[in-house]
Amino acid sequence: MKKSRLKVQLASPSPSTQQSLKTRKPQIETELCYRKQANSMFLPVASDSEDEGVGEINEIENLIQHFRLQPNPPVHDSGEETGPDEEEMVENIEYGGEDVRVEDVADNHVQQVDVWDTTNIEMNDEPVADSNMFNSDDESMEQARQSDREIESDASSENDENVDRINDPYMVHTALKLSPAMLEAIAAEPKSIKMTTVSFGSLGTLCFELPTQPNEPVVPQIGSKEQYAKPGELPVRIIAQKGPVDWAALFVKEKIARNIPQNIDALQRDLFTVLNNYQDLYYSRRTHENASQLRFGYCLHALNHVFKAVSKEQNHTVKLAASKTAKYPKRSTLLSSAEYRDQGYVRPKVLIVVPFRESALQIVKTLAQLFARDNPKAVSNYKRFIDEYGGVSSSRFPHHNRKPLDYERTFAGNIDDNFHLGIAVNRSTMKLYAEYYSSDVIVASPLGLRMAIDGNGERHGDFDFLANIEQLIIDQAEVCYAQNWEHIQYVMEHMHKQLTTTEHTDMSRVREWCLNGWSKFYRQTVLVSGLDLPEIRAMYNGQFANYRGKAHAFGFVTNGTIRNVKVQVHQSFQRIDTSQFESEGHARFSHFINLILPQVRSMPIARCLIYVPSYFDFVRLRNHFKQEEISFTQICEHTSEENIAQALDMFHHGSKHFLLYSERAHFFQRNRIKGIRQLIMYGPPVFPNFYPEIVNLMSEENQNRMYDAANGYMTVTVLYTGFNMQHLAAILGTKCAQTIMKAPESVYRFSTDLN
Repeated sequence: MKKSRLKVQLASPSPSTQQSLKTRKPQIETELCYRKQANSMFLPVASDSEDEGVGEINEIENLIQHFRLQPNPPVHDSGEETGPDEEEMVENIEYGGEDVRVEDVADNHVQQVDVWDTTNIEMNDEPVADSNMFNSDDESMEQARQSDREIESDASSENDENVDRINDPYMVHTALKLSPAMLEAIAAEPKSIKMTTVSFGSLGTLCFELPTQPNEPVVPQIGSKEQYAKPGELPVRIIAQKGPVDWAALFVKEKIARNIPQNIDALQRDLFTVLNNYQDLYYSRRTHENASQLRFGYCLHALNHVFKAVSKEQNHTVKLAASKTAKYPKRSTLLSSAEYRDQGYVRPKVLIVVPFRESALQIVKTLAQLFARDNPKAVSNYKRFIDEYGGVSSSRFPHHNRKPLDYERTFAGNIDDNFHLGIAVNRSTMKLYAEYYSSDVIVASPLGLRMAIDGNGERHGDFDFLANIEQLIIDQAEVCYAQNWEHIQYVMEHMHKQLTTTEHTDMSRVREWCLNGWSKFYRQTVLVSGLDLPEIRAMYNGQFANYRGKAHAFGFVTNGTIRNVKVQVHQSFQRIDTSQFESEGHARFSHFINLILPQVRSMPIARCLIYVPSYFDFVRLRNHFKQEEISFTQICEHTSEENIAQALDMFHHGSKHFLLYSERAHFFQRNRIKGIRQLIMYGPPVFPNFYPEIVNLMSEENQNRMYDAANGYMTVTVLYTGFNMQHLAAILGTKCAQTIMKAPESVYRFSTDLN
């Protein structure tokens, strides 16, 4: 077998030797780098010496040590020379495809080592004996081996912990990417889903829609160890039991679990069960009575999610920092870099949208109680927050002619609707008023988000903070609808968009499914509302895309709000037949102008209130009345208090025959309108409790007695189309609404039975 010889001669460094070693230094360093890559191991780096020649000799000796060579002591000026019989067999070194031969000679003090091909060599792992020069390197190598053993032990315990957490809903939902079959199922139109109706305790009947994929099993490519996310399953209820709930079994972090009150009710448990299964939820049975329980449920889930994510990111950050600073980083840390992809593009993870500052105040109080309980120091800027978000209600409720109770509850506290608040969470503190890109949770109003996206009137807005929202929670959605539902739609359109800048992004830590553009399939959306509205249902059907499925409360209204009418008056519901939603507005307007309006104008003193749910229809009718020079006045949400008082007075005394009244004006003001003789509802009220409230304004105590004798007949007319089924169901009841929708007759009259 052919030999290749590496002849290394070590001697006392002379000027010529130093010059020769200098010229060969790049070659030796290149060989060391080559061996590091070839053997996938990390070599000790020789420390610099004051004497450059000795430093270069140490470099060569390190190279010999790497090849398991036992060198003789170096030759000093004493003239002692090592024997030629202490040669060892080591592997051949190749550089650029040629054998390397290094030869240095000085003053006849020469040490020669022959190097042979490694095919007949057995490497010796025993430490080098009687060599003081390599003691420090041996200790370093031993420390490296011990460090590796410790890291492997930590990894083993970590693996055991991972096995214990394999059923953690957070890990199940976020750890793996989607299979091609699942991606096809949730992206298809129409979607492939399985619908299941379940009676879920205090939440009532829930209809679950779980994506389904083909029956064929997903087979990874040959040699691939790819694992895919599991499809969603039905949640399992927490059965009421004696004693406290085992929150550890539900994978709630211990820091949070110890702050949970023991007397939580069934609604809180059932809501958390569904949310902890990481499925979307549209719950349309919110009331003022259960508002605090629902708030507690989604705050607990959101904080638990954030705390798990932050803990995981911080643990990985510490490990990565340790591996970078360690002299001998563990090989598996680099090989399993996919494990450290634990983030999105930006830091904000949870977005909570509420209409008023008072709502944000209650949410932050709940989060602070769950996070720190009675430790005020754990929440930064809390006093400032209480001062800015608390305070006296901006609405002044009158002592006489009081507003309805639901109005006072809705508008209690600070009702400013332009705000946004960033909350940063770590293991020990919660910081309020954090910057968007330093926040984990954002609590904001629809208007506040709209202005933040648009840049507060600046030329360029910013919506990158919405790129990584993992949980979207919208509470009091019906109030957001009354404010301006377009703001919610605008926010939804700007979620998970492509980044405009990577200034706040660490690409090495971004999850693979984020890079693939699948973030919307991993977002959990929770929408809590007091009403089941078509606009909200459209969002549920079109923009709730969670791959684990979604659920909504299945509502069947037994008795509608029409039963709360206390005035004995004939109520006529007239159907307008139209087959297309795009033409509904035109068909309604034509029916009103050609059939309804001429009948009312023929009366000498009509005093007709025209209640208009949509502001667009309100503007259309107002323009028509101006064009036809009809005697009317108007009240909308933009009308000043002075003009409102003037319009109410003119209508009550008959100087104006018609009063155009928008539903949003009634929502925010709840005006007590007097003198109504004819009531025309241009469409069913969006808020079903407004129907009996407006009709009851026609009572005798609110009439102008000067004109009542000549006009004793009062009527109520409601116009509806086939697209108003949900509104009618809330007013008449589901069964009655279905009947008048399917019946051949287009007009139905209801009368109030006061017995």
